[in-house]
Amino acid sequence: MIRIVSALALAGTVAAFSTAISVSWAQTPAEVAKAREDIMDHLWPNYYRDISQVARGNSTDVAAVATKAAGAVDALKKFATLFPPGSGREAVPTTRAKPEIWSQRAEFDKATSDLIAATTAIGEAAKSGNVEAVKAQWPKVAEACGACHGGPKKSGGKFRFEE
Repeated sequence: MIRIVSALALAGTVAAFSTAISVSWAQTPAEVAKAREDIMDHLWPNYYRDISQVARGNSTDVAAVATKAAGAVDALKKFATLFPPGSGREAVPTTRAKPEIWSQRAEFDKATSDLIAATTAIGEAAKSGNVEAVKAQWPKVAEACGACHGGPKKSGGKFRFEE
């Protein structure tokens, strides 16, 4: 029994490691840059827009916030894996990812983790059914977004070149 459990644990570890490294090895730098751009392009229209409608009092669909937050968190977790060395402007001249992502990696990783945490928290607030808790959490999500790129899509920021 112990051998079976150990073998399964080892297999799970190998599978998780293989999945993590396959993102950077299985794709060209251009494909990685495109994947992260696609995620960013979909976060607002597919997730955050609906969350903001509840946070701003334009909707009362709190259940949707929980679902949308979970989807955004899944996308952000994938996004965080899409910055292997060599996928910046040196390889993909059109990427908006600044070199600071790699030169200040700990700060970038913290900013990404903070956004995931804030989005998770707004989802948890929504699960409680408390609209006021969702509204209170929204500025934290917006602040976490702005840590990397400031405002709207065309803006630049610490980790993103202007459009």
